[in-house]
Amino acid sequence: TDGRVFLHVTFEVKPSNQAAFLAEFAPLLVASCAEPGCIKYQMTTEKDMPNAFVLIEEWASDEALARHQTLPHFTTHVPKMEQLAKITVHRYETCNVAALAAAQSKL
Repeated sequence: TDGRVFLHVTFEVKPSNQAAFLAEFAPLLVASCAEPGCIKYQMTTEKDMPNAFVLIEEWASDEALARHQTLPHFTTHVPKMEQLAKITVHRYETCNVAALAAAQSKL
């Protein structure tokens, strides 16, 4: 792997909490995008589910992600967002597809 870390974070937000949730997320987005090691920090919505949000994060390293999770904009806004939404986090790392294919072919 090249050390990059990817997070796929889903937020299920009740319609009554949507405005408050987005108000907490906005400053987190701006500050996170400016961090060293942040490659991508993009919020999306599902076309047919306007209260389902997906945050796609890409970090240069585990260290960059770990640093991000200690900064004031994270420690201030994320706990409030957790009160407003059901959050699910999936973590991914890059893989060497050629090496995986070669290993599979030896089985």
